[in-house]
Amino acid sequence: MSGPIRRFLTYALLGVGASLAAALPVAGEVKQPAFSQEAEAVQSRLENVRRLVQTSSGAGRVKQGEPAARALQAEAARHLDLAEKRYKAGDMAGANDELQAATETMFQAIREVGWGADHEAKHQQDYDNKRKSLDALLSALDRVGKEKGGGAAASATAGKIRSKAQQADRLVASGRLDEAQSLLDQAYDDVKVAVEKLRRGDTLVRSLDFAKPEDEYHYELDRNETHEMLLTVLLEDKQLDARAQQQVDKFVADGRRLRQKAEQEAESGRYKDAIATLEQATKELLRAIRSAGVYIPG
Repeated sequence: MSGPIRRFLTYALLGVGASLAAALPVAGEVKQPAFSQEAEAVQSRLENVRRLVQTSSGAGRVKQGEPAARALQAEAARHLDLAEKRYKAGDMAGANDELQAATETMFQAIREVGWGADHEAKHQQDYDNKRKSLDALLSALDRVGKEKGGGAAASATAGKIRSKAQQADRLVASGRLDEAQSLLDQAYDDVKVAVEKLRRGDTLVRSLDFAKPEDEYHYELDRNETHEMLLTVLLEDKQLDARAQQQVDKFVADGRRLRQKAEQEAESGRYKDAIATLEQATKELLRAIRSAGVYIPG
């Protein structure tokens, strides 16, 4: 790696999976979205485009499809490899360009073999669920902005994100559901980063290659605290039935128990163990949020 690649701690939220941020252009309808060149946002796109190209259900169908579709998948994989190389070299703009090319090419490959009989109905429901949860995240952004005294800036950011969501709605209306989902995922990344920046009050940075395990432990601790914050702001107004509430309570209790264990491991200098335990603790909080019916990609 040529030189240290830096990323903002706001990648905490993007660790839950981050999301596929590329959307295909629609002539005369939707402008091509501008992608963030912050390292954590690009890494999130890398992870999700990798899933699209390599392990998604569409990728599985392409692997069993005609040679033309498989050739397109191979081309998408080549763009993905180039994106990873440019990311490691610190060329975020170049990485974004290659990721866009990989996404467009892979969508073309999937269209060659078809989306599958149940694709449209399932993905429409997924889109509707994501759209509602995005509105919840935007409400959280508004609330946190007011609490931190950054209401005007938060409102401006929320407006831009809502504009992306509206573009996604137009893609749905034109029958381009998968492209719409991709654009909606980008909006998710944007709002989560914005909420995290407001929560912290400033933007700290860490090296992608941690100098020592203790540094990585503190990074994972920040990720866990971020999910605790999301749990509070996204679920505070949720009316859950007894079964759902029981699930949420269990996941939260498990997550907090694991965090306490991680803190004890760190106190004894066992930072590698503490890192692994914290990662599991954060997954439990993510499960709590999802079990309450709020979509968080990951």
